[in-house]
Amino acid sequence: MLQIEGLEIRFGQTTLFRDINLHAKRGELICLTGQSGCGKTTLLKAIMGLVTPYKGSIAVDNILLTPGSAPIIRLKTAWMPQGLSLPMDRVKEMVRLPFDLKANKEAAFSEEELLCHLEELGLEREIMDKRIHEISGGQRQRILLAITAMQDKPLMIIDEPTSALDQESSRRVLQFVQHQASRGKTVVAVSHDATFMKGCKRVITLGHTPDRTKEEHIYLG
Repeated sequence: MLQIEGLEIRFGQTTLFRDINLHAKRGELICLTGQSGCGKTTLLKAIMGLVTPYKGSIAVDNILLTPGSAPIIRLKTAWMPQGLSLPMDRVKEMVRLPFDLKANKEAAFSEEELLCHLEELGLEREIMDKRIHEISGGQRQRILLAITAMQDKPLMIIDEPTSALDQESSRRVLQFVQHQASRGKTVVAVSHDATFMKGCKRVITLGHTPDRTKEEHIYLG
């Protein structure tokens, strides 16, 4: 489902990472981890075609990522960013916004399906009637995860899905993501949560050299 070969990304004269190789099959749950600033989120953005590689290649579902194919790849990819500010007042408005995007034009919004996802993630149905400023960061994370899953794309990319959650909520998120993978979705997640990492099929650690050149290496943890 996802093939990354010899990927290198630079910003100006700085090499953020290089020699990244990653193959992910359908139904795999893979966790990326590593120190802050080592390029985990940038790697996710590169898969989405939002960051241009200096070297190497990325392919999703056997489609090589290029400027021309990036919109096609986004149609196959559901992305949950770590932080997202939406210009909405109420949760019921927020949950519908992603389905108005061009990349999600083939995804159908179902309030009943969304409510089932929210319950699976430990959220009550009444949260739909709340104002966004009334819910916690952890609740917002789980709502965004439910929306991401509901898009029903073959590739899910999620950034720090448990960073604002307690242990019980983190456990629910892990089970939810495992369920998505069991349905044949490929899930690539960034996380520092030890419990979450233990529930993934593979954990891949990005790290940089002590001289702070940010030359990246990737290996199976």
